[in-house]
Amino acid sequence: MTSNQDHKILPDAAYGAAQASTEVSDLPAVFPRKMGPNAMKYLQEVVDSGLSSKIVARFEETFAKAHGRRFCVASPGCTQALFALFLGLEFEPGDEVIVSPIADYGDLCGLLFENLVPVFCDTDADTGLITAETIKPCITDRTKAILAVNFFGLPCDFDPIMALAREHNILVIEDVCQSILATYKGRVSGSLADVATFSFDSEKTCGGDVGGALLLDDEDLNNRIVNRALSRGAKQFPGFGRKHIYRGSALRMPQCTAATCLANWEILPPQVENRIAMAGLLDSLIEDVPGVRVYRVPEDRTHTYWMYGFRIDPEQFTCSTQDLAAQLKEAGIASCGLGMYYILPMGVPFLAENVAAGNYPFNTPVASRQVDYDAERICPNAIDFMSDFIRWFWTEKYQSGHIHQIAGIIREVCERNHRAGSKS
Repeated sequence: MTSNQDHKILPDAAYGAAQASTEVSDLPAVFPRKMGPNAMKYLQEVVDSGLSSKIVARFEETFAKAHGRRFCVASPGCTQALFALFLGLEFEPGDEVIVSPIADYGDLCGLLFENLVPVFCDTDADTGLITAETIKPCITDRTKAILAVNFFGLPCDFDPIMALAREHNILVIEDVCQSILATYKGRVSGSLADVATFSFDSEKTCGGDVGGALLLDDEDLNNRIVNRALSRGAKQFPGFGRKHIYRGSALRMPQCTAATCLANWEILPPQVENRIAMAGLLDSLIEDVPGVRVYRVPEDRTHTYWMYGFRIDPEQFTCSTQDLAAQLKEAGIASCGLGMYYILPMGVPFLAENVAAGNYPFNTPVASRQVDYDAERICPNAIDFMSDFIRWFWTEKYQSGHIHQIAGIIREVCERNHRAGSKS
């Protein structure tokens, strides 16, 4: 076990543009982002109004309508959006939430602070997404929700997941942070489950500096979220003022964030179209490279490529997958690498430590059982998938010439490291 002292000497994780600040490449980078032409207009509205603009409500109305949902609750970020959701859900400490094992810590943060217990299921071997089949063995009488992550831009197979959830009276949360404007059977991502959560952090497909949002149709749940997450759990009492009837928080989206989110949402559709087209072109150019397996998108879905990635057959190469990714990065594909930190049971070691120590709410009771966080036991498919998956940040700035350049880099590096005599 790594000591706290060891943790202190490690560098802090970087986010947003800071992740790419040292990347050098002649290919287009994610940053600087293209901002919607109305960004300065909307920001000026905030300034001219003396901070009394209705831009947050305008963004919420626009965003909800675009996804066919009744309510939108805008927040400072995607992590805060899930905080807001779990504040509004009336679960009990020790209740369980099934979570995709390939995800981000933001998917866990809110539920952990509500003293809920995350349970990781495995993924489909080919897509890296959770399915009804991988979820079903994890359901217990304490399961209250399923948090399905649309990994790197591709929606999960939601119809069977929703049918399973209805059978057990379980809420389904769609994490759309990486899949904005993707589709599933003709329906837009964000409309596929009971609640959807979004990210507008600077590096996301619809980057708006920071920001997040929830979409939902349940009026009672919406009212609880608004009260507890925006109004700090307070109600107004005549002759007295506000009383805090619930331990709430202030997770309101700032007006300037709403301004940039709204402006960048307006220019998003053609950007997503280009992301899809350029990814399809790259697939076609590298699918015959020995040892490379392009990511196959199911016919009933569209993938919007927050990141692009492909798998390799490690037995066909003379170097490790990590070394191959490093060579691709050195050759000019900035931010290229593995994403093992997305395996949450491995990336959040304090969960297993709390179980071993019997810390609340992992003690039994409050929890009804000892949850297993050994990644090799609980999600072997997810580990196998990510171990051979090379990915990098995709951008709407790519054009055909850039894609041919990237394909040339991949072909040259892969052929240089290809094991002689191996079957392609």
